[in-house]
Amino acid sequence: MKTALGGPIGWLLILLSISVLTITFERLRFWVLWWKRRAHYRNQWLESLRHGGTSPLRWMEERDLEMGFAQPFLEASSVIAPLTGLIGTVLGLSRLLSAMGPEMILPPGSDLGGFGEVLVSTALGLCISLLATLTLHVNNGLRQWQLSRWQRDLNRQSAVSLSSS
Repeated sequence: MKTALGGPIGWLLILLSISVLTITFERLRFWVLWWKRRAHYRNQWLESLRHGGTSPLRWMEERDLEMGFAQPFLEASSVIAPLTGLIGTVLGLSRLLSAMGPEMILPPGSDLGGFGEVLVSTALGLCISLLATLTLHVNNGLRQWQLSRWQRDLNRQSAVSLSSS
């Protein structure tokens, strides 16, 4: 019997897993580099605050785009992966039941291993979804934390500007 990961659904899950893993490693690399360059970013941020006007907002928008990279893909993957895995399982069960025939008897010389194989696509889809969701929430949490720090600084700067006027 052909396994659930041998068909087009399997290839889709494999491609999806490679994409999610690549983005996860990219986001990890991004935040490690961000942490190493935090003094540089802090200096850029303070310089944009000194210029005032729309400069800090524009700077925040540019950094927000960098920090939010691939979030829509991760959101979609966290939903699509388990559904795709379920489709693979249903198709695999369909093939397995078809092989059993109308009497629902295992063909001679076969074992029950096929039942376990059809669940592999669901397991893979759930694992992909878990990784995509974890990456999405960690990235979004770090992003929101950084944006809130900048917003706090911006509010302080505005309060200082208003009190000095």
